[in-house]
Amino acid sequence: MGNRDAPLKIGLKYCGGCSPDYERVELVRQMKQRLGDKAEFLPHDTPGISMGVAVQGCPTACGDLSSFAGLPVWIITSQADAEAFIRHMEATG
Repeated sequence: MGNRDAPLKIGLKYCGGCSPDYERVELVRQMKQRLGDKAEFLPHDTPGISMGVAVQGCPTACGDLSSFAGLPVWIITSQADAEAFIRHMEATG
């Protein structure tokens, strides 16, 4: 059992960025700002993360997710996906 007031530790991974349809880094900055202390975004290979967020630059979403093996993963390919993730985090947090 963890501390319910502690932020959820989320592993963050970006795709290679070969053909991004949007500014991925800016989108993550907005996600961090809006989620505040509900979530702590960490490098994808950090031990102890509870879930992964894969920020893919386009709908192909071909980034390697092997570092998230065994964890729930949200795949973000657009602003709409990020909004859905934020709403989910706000509802469950």
